[in-house]
Amino acid sequence: MSHALINLTLPIVLQEIENVLGEYPEHPYQLAFSIHELRQKLIAHILSHAPNRYVVEEVQKSSSDPKLHNFSPFKERLYLEMVVHGSILHILRENADWVSRHIPHI
Repeated sequence: MSHALINLTLPIVLQEIENVLGEYPEHPYQLAFSIHELRQKLIAHILSHAPNRYVVEEVQKSSSDPKLHNFSPFKERLYLEMVVHGSILHILRENADWVSRHIPHI
C-alpha cells in the first residue's frame, strides 16, 4: 500500500495570500505578485517562516480535498497573516530592481 505526504499548510497560505493582497493597492503589489516567479518566491518565503502541518494518506485517498484536514486556530491564522504581510514587503524589497523593470510605473 502506497502513501503520500500532503502539506495541509499550503492551501491555507494560498488563501491568506489572496486575502492579504486584496488589502493592498493593485500597483505595484497585486501586479507584482501576479507574476508567477515572484508569487512562487512569496509562497516559498511564507512556508519557510510559518509552521507547517502534514498528513500521510493512502494514495487512493490522497486525492481528497486537503481543506478537509485543515486545522488552523485563530492564533495561528493571525500569525500567518503577519507572516504574509512581512513576506510581501520582504520579497518586494529583495526584488525591487527586478520589479521596477517588469512593472511599468504609473
